Amino acid sequence: MTSPTTALPSITRDEFGDFFAALNGGYAPFSWQEEVLDHICEHGVWPERINAPTGSGKSSVVDIHLFANALAAVGAAPRVPRRLCVTVGRRALVDSQATRADKILGDLKDALADESGEPGILRRVAEALQSFQTRNDGQGIGPFEVGHIRGELSNRALPVTDISACAIIAATPDMYGSRALFRGYGSTKAARPRETALLAMDTVMVLDEAHMNRQLLHTTQRIAELQKREVNLGVPTLQVVETTATPSTEDSESTTLGVDIEALDSPNDKELRKRVYSHKELVLRPIDKWDGKPGNAATVNAAVGVIKEFLARRGVGEGSEVVDTVGCIVNHVRTAISIKEALAKDKVLGKDEVQLLVGRMRPYDLKKLHPDLFTTEGDKSVKVVVATQTLEVGIDVDFADLVTELAPASSLAQRFGRVNRLGHRTDSKVVVIEPASGDSVKKDAPPYKAVDLSNAYAWLEALNGAENPSVNPAAMVKNPPVQSSPERLLYQRPEWPDLLEFSRTDENPYDEPDLDLWLHDSLDAETAMGGVIVRDNLPSNTSAAMEILKTSYFAPSDRETFPANLKILQEILDYQDEHGVKPRKFLYRQGEISLWQDAEHGDESNQSLAPGDVLLLDTGSVPFTNQGIAVTQRELPSTKDKLEAVPFPKGIKLYVYEKCADREKDFREYLGLSPEEVAELLDSQSSGSETRIASELTTEAEDGQEVIAWYADVTDDKKSVEGSDIAQELAPTDPVLLDDHQNDVAERTRQIAENLGLAPEFSEALELAAKYHDEGKRDLRFQQMLGADAETGALAKSGRRSVAEAYRARSRSALPRGWRHEQLSALMVAASPEKVGEHRDLVLRIIGCSHGHGRFSFAHDADFLLKEGYLPEGLDYEALKEQANRLFNVGYWDNLMEQTSRTYGPYATAYLEAVERAADAQISREGH
Repeated sequence: MTSPTTALPSITRDEFGDFFAALNGGYAPFSWQEEVLDHICEHGVWPERINAPTGSGKSSVVDIHLFANALAAVGAAPRVPRRLCVTVGRRALVDSQATRADKILGDLKDALADESGEPGILRRVAEALQSFQTRNDGQGIGPFEVGHIRGELSNRALPVTDISACAIIAATPDMYGSRALFRGYGSTKAARPRETALLAMDTVMVLDEAHMNRQLLHTTQRIAELQKREVNLGVPTLQVVETTATPSTEDSESTTLGVDIEALDSPNDKELRKRVYSHKELVLRPIDKWDGKPGNAATVNAAVGVIKEFLARRGVGEGSEVVDTVGCIVNHVRTAISIKEALAKDKVLGKDEVQLLVGRMRPYDLKKLHPDLFTTEGDKSVKVVVATQTLEVGIDVDFADLVTELAPASSLAQRFGRVNRLGHRTDSKVVVIEPASGDSVKKDAPPYKAVDLSNAYAWLEALNGAENPSVNPAAMVKNPPVQSSPERLLYQRPEWPDLLEFSRTDENPYDEPDLDLWLHDSLDAETAMGGVIVRDNLPSNTSAAMEILKTSYFAPSDRETFPANLKILQEILDYQDEHGVKPRKFLYRQGEISLWQDAEHGDESNQSLAPGDVLLLDTGSVPFTNQGIAVTQRELPSTKDKLEAVPFPKGIKLYVYEKCADREKDFREYLGLSPEEVAELLDSQSSGSETRIASELTTEAEDGQEVIAWYADVTDDKKSVEGSDIAQELAPTDPVLLDDHQNDVAERTRQIAENLGLAPEFSEALELAAKYHDEGKRDLRFQQMLGADAETGALAKSGRRSVAEAYRARSRSALPRGWRHEQLSALMVAASPEKVGEHRDLVLRIIGCSHGHGRFSFAHDADFLLKEGYLPEGLDYEALKEQANRLFNVGYWDNLMEQTSRTYGPYATAYLEAVERAADAQISREGH
C-alpha cells in the first residue's frame, strides 16, 4: 500500500500509446481504442457499446481499463470503476482472458521490481495502481488483482478481500449473472453477498458478443438502471458494455464506439486494415446427406477429406517448421470426437498432432494442452485442431485454413475470424460443409433452428456470388450476417421486488428462484449447466466418505470438475450397473455435501437437480466421458475411457485404510486406538506448519482390531481454510486480543473507505460497525474455546493452533451447533445505543452480516443465543434477553433487514457489508 505521504508518479493521457506498446510487442493502439479511452477520461463512464469486427483487438479493454484507473489514481482522469469483468459464453475465451491478465500482471510486477534508472511507463502505471491497495500482509502485493470464474464451482479466484484494488475478472455468463442476482452458482450462502458486491458495484461488465446473451444483457442493464434508485455511496455503480460486430439492440441514445472500416487511414490503423481486408477465400462444399445431427457420417467424412486436402496443400505432414495449423469447428461434441477418431485411424498424423477442444473439459485436462496453441503465434507441433463452438469467440488462434459446417450466420462469422487472423497469409481458405440444396434445411438441428440455418445458407450463397468470394471482416461489414432469431418472444427484466427477494441470501426458501428466466436466451433445460467430479480415494463406508468430502482440504475444486449440462447429470443419476444397482453419488450444492437419495417405487419427492449442482462419483462407477469429455450415454465410446482422478494439491496427502497399499506401515500407530485417543495423540504431536487430521470413524483392521478409517497429512493448512468460519478463530502467530483486533479492523475500514472515496456518512457507519463487529466473542463459552486466559483479557483469535486443533476445540465447547458470534455482537450493540450514530439500523446490519450470515434471519432465537452465566461482567442478562426476544423472536431483525434494503438498496448494503468483511479479512490475514 502506498502511504499517504508517498508521491504518486506523473502519468498523462498521451502516454497510453507507450503503455499499450510496452504490453503488446511494440504495437501502437488502434484509433478506436484511443477513442474509447478518450470517452472514459472525458465522461468517467464507459460507452454502452463497442462495435468491432473479429480480430480488431477487443481484448484491449483490459489495457484501457488499467490505464484509465492509473490516470484516475494520479488525478489525471475522473474516478472510474475499479473492476473490469469480461464476460463471454465460451470457457476457452474466459481462460484466455485470465491468462492474458496474468501476463500483464507479471509484466507490471517486473517493472515494479526494476528500480534502475528513470521509471518507465509500466512502472509508473504499476505504482499508480498499487496505491489502491490497502492490505499489508507481506504476500507480494501486485498492482492489480485477477479473478477467474469459468467452472461450475467457486474456485476462490475472486478478489473479495481486495475490494479497493483495481481488478480484471474473466467469467462465463452464468457465473457472472448468477452472482449479479445474489445467487452465485457454486457459492456458499455466506459468500453470495460479497461476491455480488464485487461484481455488481464499482465494476464495468463487458459482455463480449452480446448478441449471444441477450437476456443477460437485458438483466444487467436493468440492474444498472435500478442501482440509480439506491443511495449514492460515492462509488460507481454497475456499468454494462456490449461488444459485438452485430449489436443486439437499436437504442439510438446509447453511446457507440468502434471500428469504421472506411476510415482506416491513420498510421496506427495500418495493421488493423491488413486484418480487415485479409485474404480468406470462401469455398462451399455441398453434400447430399447433410442433416445437421450430431455425428452425421457425411459431415464427418467431408470434414476429414477437407482437412487432408489442406494438409497436402501445405505439406504439413512432411515435417514443416511453419505454423500452419488447420482448424475444424463443428456444431456438436459427437461430431468433433468422430472427426478426431477418423483422423487417428488414418494414421496420417501423430497422436499429439491432432488436438480436440470442446467446452466440456475439466480445467485440469485443459492445462495439459499446448499453451502456445491459443495465441496468434501458434504451435507448430499441432497440425489440426478439432473444436466445437468453444472456439467461435475471441480466442486468438490464427488458423491457416478452416473447415466448418453450416451454422447460423452470426456463428459462422465468428468462426471465420479464427482464420488468417493477422492478415499475414495470402492463400487462406475457409470451407463450409452445407446441404446440397437449401430445401434440405427444413427441420431444427439443435442447438440451432431451421430458420437460422436456412438464412445462413442464403447468406453464404450471396457471399459466394461475389467476384472473389471472401469472408474477411470487410466482407462481413458489407454483407452482414443475418441475426439469429430470438430464442424468446419476450426478455425478462428484474424489478425492484425481485432484487429484494434475491438479496435474502441466507434464507432457505421453499424453492430456489429459477435463474434461467433472467440469464438464458433459451429456456431449454439442456442449456443449464452443472458438473461432475470423480474421486479414486473415497472409502466404501459412505459415512467416512462424507467425512472426507466435508473436510475443507478435500472439498470439490474447479480444476477437477467436468462441465456438463443437467441432461447428462440426470443420465448419471439414472445409470444402473449390470446388476441393476445404482452406484452411490454425492451432491455438492452451495458449498454443502450430501448423499444423493435415489427415488424408490415411484417416489418423486427426492432431490431434483439445479444449475450449478456438481455430482461426485467414485472412479469407474458411472461411465460418462468420451475422449475426456462429459457426454450423454448414447455418445459413449465402445471402450470405456481410462479416467483419472485429479491429484490433491501439493502439501496434502490422504491415507484411506481400505485403499492403502502399505497399511502395516501407514496405520501402525493407530491400531487399536479409538478416535478420541487418536485425537489426543495428534494434539501432542502437532507442531509448526504441518498438521495431521484424522477420521472420527473407525473400521475393522485385518487382525480384527479397530482402526481409524482415514487420516491426512497437510502443510500450509491455514491457507486452505481462508475465508471459512474457522479462519476467524485462528491467528498465524500469537493470540490476538479482541480490543486490538476490533480497533485494527475499524482503522483498516476507514482506510479502505477513504481509498474508495465513500461518502463520509457511510464511512462513519462502516467504522462504527467494524469497531464492534466481534463483540459477541466476549461470550465466555467462545473465550473458553479460544483458550483465553482471564488475566490477559478477551481474545479475538487463539493463535498458534492448527486447523485440526481449532475444529476439535469448537466441537468440545459448550456453544450450540451453528451459534454465531456476530448475532450476539449485533444484540450487544443494539442494547447500547450510545455506540452507534445516525445510521443505527445500518450499523447493526453490517455487524450482524459481517460473515455473510444473518441476512434477514438467524438460525437461533434468544434462548439459544444467550446463556446466563456465560456473559462477560457488566452486562445485564435480563435486559439483553428482552432485547434478544424483540430482535430474534418477535422478528424485528427481519424487519431491520427489510427496511435497510429498501432504504439504502440491496446492492449498496451488500457493498457496505463487503467493505467491512474485506477489512476484517485483511487484518486477520496479517495476523492481527
